[in-house]
Amino acid sequence: MIEQLRLNEDDTLVDLGCGTCIYSLDILKQVALKRPVIGVDPYAEMLAKVPDDAPIRPIVMDGFEFSKEEGIYDKILIKETIHHIADRSKLFANLHARLAPGGVLLLVHVPPDVQYPLFQKALERCRSWHADPHELFEQLQRAGFRVQWNSVDFPHAIPKERYFKMVEGCYMSALTTLNEHELHDGLVEMKLKYKDVEILEFIDHFDYLAAIRD
Repeated sequence: MIEQLRLNEDDTLVDLGCGTCIYSLDILKQVALKRPVIGVDPYAEMLAKVPDDAPIRPIVMDGFEFSKEEGIYDKILIKETIHHIADRSKLFANLHARLAPGGVLLLVHVPPDVQYPLFQKALERCRSWHADPHELFEQLQRAGFRVQWNSVDFPHAIPKERYFKMVEGCYMSALTTLNEHELHDGLVEMKLKYKDVEILEFIDHFDYLAAIRD
């Protein structure tokens, strides 16, 4: 993400939909930004977990509403939250106006067709829940950005019981859209499907859409 953002110490970075700012905190360990990261999230309880001494300025606000506020920034990171925004075309147009010339908006995004060892209903929900990267690419271009598309595959090998607990805890936002019965039945399905497997091996694919304001 640091490379794709072309991040340097003089940049003003916005982490839009930052949650607990885990990614910004890690970025700050590697890049000594001179200005605090602006962490924007609609949930105060998430931002409350950011360490008080961290060089992060938390703002409790919906990302779309923030995009309409005045301000000019150098870099904006949206990590796995773009699917929560309904009017993405308008969001991208707003953020284009918020970026300084040469600024970068980076979308880090899991595509709809995930290759996770999930149950069928969860896989189907991901297909309708996650944004289509081709559509995002076109929307960014229409907003006036020059877009570069890269991707990274991360191989995982996770003990089955640990992964099942992650699913039970709804580690993906798409899982939170399923009701209790759907989640229970899905876990039963997974236990049957992977009854002879102890380690689940799969690929985590991320698309990196770097949108540059020329």
